[in-house]
Amino acid sequence: MEQQEFSQSIEEERQWRLLKEKLASPQIVDQQESYQRKCIAVMSLYAQAGASFLASNLAYLWSGKGIPVTLCELPKVSSYYYFALDFERRAQQRVRDSPTSLLLMQNNHLRIQIEPPAQLQHESSQADTANWLLRVCKDSPIVVIDVSSYWNDIHSKQIFEHADEIWVVFDADLARLTRLFLVEPIPAWWKTERRKIKMIANKWNSQLSRTSIMKKVEGTLSLWDQQSGGVQVTDMIPLMDGEKTAMASAKANLLLELFPEEEIEFQSLIHAYKGRML
Repeated sequence: MEQQEFSQSIEEERQWRLLKEKLASPQIVDQQESYQRKCIAVMSLYAQAGASFLASNLAYLWSGKGIPVTLCELPKVSSYYYFALDFERRAQQRVRDSPTSLLLMQNNHLRIQIEPPAQLQHESSQADTANWLLRVCKDSPIVVIDVSSYWNDIHSKQIFEHADEIWVVFDADLARLTRLFLVEPIPAWWKTERRKIKMIANKWNSQLSRTSIMKKVEGTLSLWDQQSGGVQVTDMIPLMDGEKTAMASAKANLLLELFPEEEIEFQSLIHAYKGRML
């Protein structure tokens, strides 16, 4: 029995290596204009920091520029967007006869992959995750994966390994942030994927942006980086209008669906793309 399990483990590793090679190989884009491909994993250091809020509204904003975007969640985890976007009510926006449940927005430029709870299967292997990544990254040139606060999940490590960028989101709860960096062991991906990591301060304000506060925050973030010269905050996203976010949530919409004027608050997250700033 032990020998059989060991053989299966070796076979899974072999399949994972082969699939990683496919993921790393150039993809052929069958469309008139080819876009630079990018896979972004967005995670919260702790629950409610805002990864899902930023990932979904960023995907909505990006796709509104005419760029095909796929937004998806960590596989084999109960879907947040299924409930937040009232998937069953918005059935007319679904793609029928698709192997994956999809919600379409922005003239079909935004594809939101949603796994209904009834279809959720918790068991999966490294090869399953790699195959899922391969399928997702073929769908759109821009893929945003909402890891939420499941950064310790074994499948998150695979996603971080493949992603071009890892956006680590934290918020103004500085006590919670400090406790995490002091108590939690340093995750392996923090070291192996360090060059990909961008630190995003969410729900920020002018008081928190003062130099003295930012030095303390970056000092805390550097507790996991004692030998690499410290960590800097890449972007600061302000606390959004509470009435607007509450209304969007109550109506099962993204903030930018109801209040497109708020997109200015997300502009710092949009990259220079194909030689122009989106």
